Amino acid sequence: MRPRPEELPPFVSPYRAAQERLCEEIWRLNRARLVRGEALVDPFLDRPKADDRRCLTLLARLPVTLHPAVFDIQARLLAAGPAFPHPPRSFHFTIRGIYDYGKYTRVDADIREIGDILSRLIADLPPITVHLQGVNCNRSAIYLQGFYDEPTLGLFRHAIGEALAAFHVAPLPTLDVDIDFAWINLLRFTQTDVAALVGAVAALRDVPVGPMEVQELELSEIDKFCRPEQTVQFRTFKVGSG
Repeated sequence: MRPRPEELPPFVSPYRAAQERLCEEIWRLNRARLVRGEALVDPFLDRPKADDRRCLTLLARLPVTLHPAVFDIQARLLAAGPAFPHPPRSFHFTIRGIYDYGKYTRVDADIREIGDILSRLIADLPPITVHLQGVNCNRSAIYLQGFYDEPTLGLFRHAIGEALAAFHVAPLPTLDVDIDFAWINLLRFTQTDVAALVGAVAALRDVPVGPMEVQELELSEIDKFCRPEQTVQFRTFKVGSG
């Protein structure tokens, strides 16, 4: 007897399944490092006025409709231990870094030309849904994971690099795998003893937040923590406007 449709597990695309396996491996690796006291604390976290690190990046903002769920996750994490919470106006995930920290000097003419090239690419970008689910960590931060069913964003990131090759843009992060995913930073570590926070992350590994329809992208200059007061927005782009 065949199971009824409502009894079947939800379909997960092969690409998303690969993303989830990668994130689980990242979790296992960083959990081991963090419980050994190997957390990294940014030296400028409590000295924002002394921090002149800036980068140029293409990013997507988290819609305000999802903020309450993220606030709840932040609160549950902070109940376990101290950390620096990212404010809601900084909630975003990076689509593609253009110029990295320490290698960026604002040149208005270049930014205008980069914006024009990106505008043409983004106009042809198909609709993208990011499924936000589960909390993870690296050695300096706790973040919300974002998965998608097709490699659309990964291919788009490579396309940006090719289209902007003349500007010598930043390379993509190397994960040694041909899979990527989205992440939204929630907290930054403020001390090296973060075992309690790691325990809280473990309890939230599969917490659901919801789907995010990526409808608008933003080209901005940001600091290391995407502080609103340090952000300079140059252009916004409507996805699929072509």
